[in-house]
Amino acid sequence: MGPRRKPTAPTYSQMFYDGVGTSSSGPSASEAVPDSQTSQRVSWSPPPPAPHMPPPPPPPAAAPQPVPAGVVHPDLRVPPSAPYARYTVEDLLAQPGRECLDVLDPDRLPGTYWFGANNRVGRSVSETIKGYYGGAYPNWSKTPDHVKTTWFKCFVQRWHWSLGITERVKRKFVAKAKTRLCNTVSDWKDKWEIYVYDGKPTELTKEVWDDLIAYWKLPSSICKANSCSVSRRTKDKDGHLPMVHKTGKKPHAGIRLEAYEKMGVLPSLSDLFKMTHATSDEIFVDPASEKLFNAVASRVEERETQLTQQSPDGLPVKLTTEEVNRIFEEKGRTVGIGSVNEVAKATSSYASRRDEENSQMRARMDSHKDRLDSLENLLDVMAVGNPTMQQALNERRAALGMPIRNPEDVDPDRSQPSTATDYFDNM
Repeated sequence: MGPRRKPTAPTYSQMFYDGVGTSSSGPSASEAVPDSQTSQRVSWSPPPPAPHMPPPPPPPAAAPQPVPAGVVHPDLRVPPSAPYARYTVEDLLAQPGRECLDVLDPDRLPGTYWFGANNRVGRSVSETIKGYYGGAYPNWSKTPDHVKTTWFKCFVQRWHWSLGITERVKRKFVAKAKTRLCNTVSDWKDKWEIYVYDGKPTELTKEVWDDLIAYWKLPSSICKANSCSVSRRTKDKDGHLPMVHKTGKKPHAGIRLEAYEKMGVLPSLSDLFKMTHATSDEIFVDPASEKLFNAVASRVEERETQLTQQSPDGLPVKLTTEEVNRIFEEKGRTVGIGSVNEVAKATSSYASRRDEENSQMRARMDSHKDRLDSLENLLDVMAVGNPTMQQALNERRAALGMPIRNPEDVDPDRSQPSTATDYFDNM
């Protein structure tokens, strides 16, 4: 029996068998590699980078929801570029420094103005329209609402009035603006018919002027203009043309108020009609005006004769201004003198209305005073046991010239000291 052979040490390939070759004492073909490639077999290389993928697109943004019309104040429904787009009418009226503006007052107090009483307010409306005329707006119905709103805001910057009559001022402004807009566009059209394209007003841009001319050339516009021209030349059953007056652009209501300032009494509508339709020689400017005036005068004379005959003392009776006005309205519906009766004037009713407004204002001030007193008492109750707060209250009262109060006695008129529980029970 020969000597036992010592087992041989395992080779490298046996120790680190990678499963490629077979179990054999000799190296396999795959293991027989040069030494220079051994490191390449056992070394690790990082995997290739993943291809760059763009980030997923963000989800589509939700469409903006329209703001309900009721949420936005009507005065703010204008383009951002419009004048005073961020202000309401109330905001503009509350701005400081408006003391230098002329005042609108329906009672026509000295130094104030009102629609129809003089031409100054109407002229201001025309200037307002011309100052912001950015499109072809031939009449009120074809004017966008935001333009109408901006016109009124611009008018607010020319005049001042009490906040309580804003709606009344706006109604008067709209009525006046409708007339002034048509008159202004009519004047522009007259210039176009005379001077053709060179008649462009300086306040209009070339684009607006072109749009207006295009509107005037429409068949519907031509037909309407011809119809209005025929109406102005239509004669009544007696062959008279429509009545004319001699006052120009001066409002008849303003003439009536001027007569009131001179004579101390308002002239009757019949007298006003004669002042505006007859010359200083009492010659009427047209037959229709003379016919209407004579009819009213005859009716007044008949009524005065009837009352004189019924008078127990037989003395002549003269109709009052109000009675003459009623007869004039029956015969002529205030024809030819405009809506003079709509112009408010300073009368005895003004004092009573002002007294009522003053009483309401005093009641509101008393209510505010009671609420402020209650708040002051509440602060005193909170300051009990709080020296810091009490010191701050005392310093503030001293700065305002108010007497220093004892926080333990919230109500000085009470015989017993007030407590927080009593105060809230009283509230």
